[in-house]
Parts: sequence; structure tokens; C-alpha cells
Amino acid sequence: MRPFYTLLLFSLTVLSCKKSDTISPETLTGTWIEVSARQDTLIFNLDHVGASLPASLTVKRGTERNSSGYLLPKIGSGIYIYELQGERIFVRNLLSSSSLGADYAIEQQGDRLMVENFFELGFRQSPTATRTFTRVHR
Repeated sequence: MRPFYTLLLFSLTVLSCKKSDTISPETLTGTWIEVSARQDTLIFNLDHVGASLPASLTVKRGTERNSSGYLLPKIGSGIYIYELQGERIFVRNLLSSSSLGADYAIEQQGDRLMVENFFELGFRQSPTATRTFTRVHR
């Protein structure tokens, strides 16, 4: 009888684990805000007025003063194009003089999005961590 309970407990544990959602442009479309500091925002497939703009990703990181005292967008802010490749997202910065892109891990669980931090140190740098975002509902 004990093996039965062990098997039952194991089965319930496996079934209770939340699986990642299938990621598609449709499931990503909208605004996502980083959950811990709430300073970084990702906007998928929408332009600056909210109209559809497929395969686009806008990263908003706020502003900071440079050494000359000018208020500028933080490094990594900008407009990217993206392509989903399974559990990876390939991004290319449209404001960069480089035409190279890179891919990063991405996972979605409902209204939570986990993505390797490609934007914090600037484009084409190794990700420093995985950041978690939550969908902004309107």
C-alpha cells in the first residue's frame, strides 16, 4: 500500500507544477513591467500610439544624466525587432549602427514573462540575470 501512496504523491507533485505557456507574438503583445524595481518596461508589437507594429519590441528604461548634465535614455532603451525561436528570443537593436543581433532565453507563465536581461548593459553584452515582468492590463 505504501508504494501506491508514494506514486500518488509523486503524480500530484508533477501535475501541480505550472508549465510554461507557448510563446507567440500574440501572447506577448502588450506592455510588460519589471516586477522588482518597476523601472524597466517592454512593449511588444505596438508603436508609440498603441497601433499594431508586428515583430517590434520597445524597451523603456527611464532616463539618467550623463557626465555633461544632459538627461538621456538609459543604456539599452530603444527599439528592437525580434523573432521567437522556441524558448529563445532573437533581438536586434534598430538604433544601433551594428546589424548584428543575439538570442536570449524567454519563458512565459500566464501574466509573467521571464527574459534574460539583454538590455541592462547595452546591446550584444552577456545577460546579467533573468528579469521577471508582469503584463500591464488596461
